[in-house]
Amino acid sequence: MNRILTSITIAVVLAAVVHAEAKLTGKWEGETKSGSPVVLDVKATKTALTGTLTVDGKPATIADGKVSKNTFTFKATINDQTEGFSGELTGDQLKVWLDRQGASRAAVLQRAKN
Repeated sequence: MNRILTSITIAVVLAAVVHAEAKLTGKWEGETKSGSPVVLDVKATKTALTGTLTVDGKPATIADGKVSKNTFTFKATINDQTEGFSGELTGDQLKVWLDRQGASRAAVLQRAKN
């Protein structure tokens, strides 16, 4: 009986992780608090995040991207300065912020329409 319960629990956890990855993967658009356009085009796996962050039309490759459930972190070089970013997927919105500014300055992004 314990083996069955353990197997069911593992299956449910894995399904939740795969669902979060699928929801995060894709192209997201919005703007910063100061009005600069932001595009985040990402692919999420179980623990990694890759892709491109574009701010004011200037693309930057995502480095050191990590995913944990519905949160993520990464680094990107903007205006010749490497910055740390964090974010959170909540429903149909993606919130992304500079680590040095904190979540109160998050840009709210929506999934891009095809």
